[in-house]
Amino acid sequence: MLVIQVCVGSSCFLRGSKNVIAEIESLIAHYKLDDIVTLKGNFCFERCSDGVTVMIGEKTFTKVTGESIVDLFENEVFSAIYEVK
Repeated sequence: MLVIQVCVGSSCFLRGSKNVIAEIESLIAHYKLDDIVTLKGNFCFERCSDGVTVMIGEKTFTKVTGESIVDLFENEVFSAIYEVK
């Protein structure tokens, strides 16, 4: 099981974490990954000045936007899934 965590602390929320979460939910459904990818909110990664923070498995990504998450998801999630298996 691959876990994707998105910061939902006040700084990240104000910078668009809600949009990032919605996009990730859409991508999980689009690629039919519900059974192998779990999406969770995380209160804080202590990177408040770095924009929305997303953790895919053990890797942390900052300055994530609703637009950039598509490329990030396609580049990182699929390789992480193969590492988990």
